[in-house]
Parts: sequence; C-alpha cells; structure tokens
Amino acid sequence: MSPKFEYYKDQFEKGWITTATLKQWVKIQPMIPALGITAEEYKQIAGEDYEA
Repeated sequence: MSPKFEYYKDQFEKGWITTATLKQWVKIQPMIPALGITAEEYKQIAGEDYEA
C-alpha cells in the first residue's frame, strides 16, 4: 500500500479532492512513489476503474 493511500482516501471521502485529483496522483506514482497511488488503490478509493 502506498504511503499516502489512507490520506487520499480520507480526503476523497470528505469531498476535499476529486477523482481528477486522484488520477493525477496515479500518474505521479511511477516518478515519485512516496506521493502517488497505484491504479488499484485508485479503484479502492474512487470505486471505479482507473482510465488515463
């Protein structure tokens, strides 16, 4: 699990970030793993498959 997974999940559930924001974190993950999330984690948070 990515270090920021729980943080982004909490932010999303509170409505403070959107799926568009989460998608940016998926794009960032290969470059900066400590800040990004995986496509699978995106699905767990957003409840939908990640599509670039």
